Amino acid sequence: MKYCTNCGNKLEKGAKFCPNCGTKINFGTSGDILLLKTNENGDTLWTKTYGGNNEERGFSVQQTNDGGYIITGSTETDSTAYDVYLIKTNEIGDTLWTKTFGGDDYDIGFSVRQTTDGGYIIAGQISNPDNYDVYLIKTNENGDTQWTKTYDGNYHTVGRSVFPTTDGGYVITGYTGSNSNGNEVYIIKTDGNGDTLWTKTYGENFTNLGYSVIETSNGMYVVAGTTYPTDNTANVLLIKVDSDGNLVNTIEIPVPNTNRKLVKIFDLTGREIPAPQRNNPYIELYNDGTTQKKMILK
Repeated sequence: MKYCTNCGNKLEKGAKFCPNCGTKINFGTSGDILLLKTNENGDTLWTKTYGGNNEERGFSVQQTNDGGYIITGSTETDSTAYDVYLIKTNEIGDTLWTKTFGGDDYDIGFSVRQTTDGGYIIAGQISNPDNYDVYLIKTNENGDTQWTKTYDGNYHTVGRSVFPTTDGGYVITGYTGSNSNGNEVYIIKTDGNGDTLWTKTYGENFTNLGYSVIETSNGMYVVAGTTYPTDNTANVLLIKVDSDGNLVNTIEIPVPNTNRKLVKIFDLTGREIPAPQRNNPYIELYNDGTTQKKMILK
């Protein structure tokens, strides 16, 4: 059995794309985790790779209080199983220690954050007899497990991002649902021990995926993700909820179509103009509803 390296969905032999998240599938390949450090201009300062002879994937990195880095992802344990992979490095990317977590099937770490006690919180997925659950792991500063929690949603449930909240707990986002009925954005709020305070789902009738979550300065939560209103379109999705998970607002941002066509040109006052003038900013409107601000310089 082969699994999607992005969402862990079980794949039929010969599949070219994951039916759950659309990721292109490459069979029979292996790879290492790549960590790349640049300067403020994006020029490479150093690169490091981590892994063995099998397949390793890195999904999240954060700089730690000691100037090093903490990385999470997955490591292949045999041809049909993967574990959550946690790597701690020093400030130049040299490995200090590694840890693995999980069961007997396909387990992935998608997000890692350092906690106020110097330890780490990891969100991802863990396999169950039927499909997948959200997996939350709390470790100490050495990567030793302090506790783990699983959260069961609807069929296939994945945790893609975790954020330590100001009340000492955690907020997690991801998605829950099935291939046939689509997915909903899933948000879980826990206390400091990982016990559930509330869960919410958002989005109906088509696929909605939550990929990142943060707490705002006023105690609300913002989720960034993707929504698929049709089989052929995908939009950026932003969801804001209050401290109890009640929906405040949602915003969909269309992703530009590579085949889009220019419809009209406007100046910044909204007045349609026949052609742009040099050194004057203008806005282009395309037939897919997207816009782009531009300016022609001398």
